[in-house]
Amino acid sequence: MIANGHLYLAQPPLYKVYKQAKGKEILKYAYSNDELEKAMKEVGKGALLQRYKGLGEMNAEQLWETTLNPETRTLHQITIEDAAKAEKMVSLLMGDVVAPRKSYMYKYAEF
Repeated sequence: MIANGHLYLAQPPLYKVYKQAKGKEILKYAYSNDELEKAMKEVGKGALLQRYKGLGEMNAEQLWETTLNPETRTLHQITIEDAAKAEKMVSLLMGDVVAPRKSYMYKYAEF
């Protein structure tokens, strides 16, 4: 599937930025911290922020609108290089050898 280009990842947003204004809701979704800053400016003063930690925090309508609807979703094609890198990371983080995992976490964790 991967080698033939048939595997895609649907990317949900990280943030929902919204407010009620003049009887209607202003709504923006942000997929990165950079997009969040832009969305906060676009929505303006009084904007509310919701951080999504997973798909389970979205209601069915939000999930359809942001992640499943073919007209509005963001898809990333998975390549064989991605699969090899992912397998390496799973082995590193879930494997039996502690030292490389500990080293990786000290290097990249934000405390």
